[in-house]
Amino acid sequence: MSAELEVSTTAGGGVTPSSHTSRLPRTVSANLHRRFDSVTDYVKQLGGSKSHIIEKVLIANNGVAAVKAIRSIRKWAYDIFGNESTIQFVVMATPEDLRANAEYIRMGDVIVDVPGGSNNHNYAN
Repeated sequence: MSAELEVSTTAGGGVTPSSHTSRLPRTVSANLHRRFDSVTDYVKQLGGSKSHIIEKVLIANNGVAAVKAIRSIRKWAYDIFGNESTIQFVVMATPEDLRANAEYIRMGDVIVDVPGGSNNHNYAN
């Protein structure tokens, strides 16, 4: 299927109708709007490598960035797989984060306790 578009550019960079006709191909992949049973099926159907399948994500950040990342990936997983728990989240939590009952910790599937304090005592560079 193709669509015809008649345009020309003006000296100011604007677009106006003209007699020039260009054809814009419009193709939509059948895989774009379907659900997959697993991450392995998703990677296989889209031509990815079976040795690079991501099923766990380490969240080594706290606060709003961690919450947004988890929510975004869970929404994507629900849209693609019909199950938001397809991707598992491992969160790193300091004692301060645990005392504050941080939201990203509640959202994680696996919690790894890490020492708090300055960066040379935890996993930051």
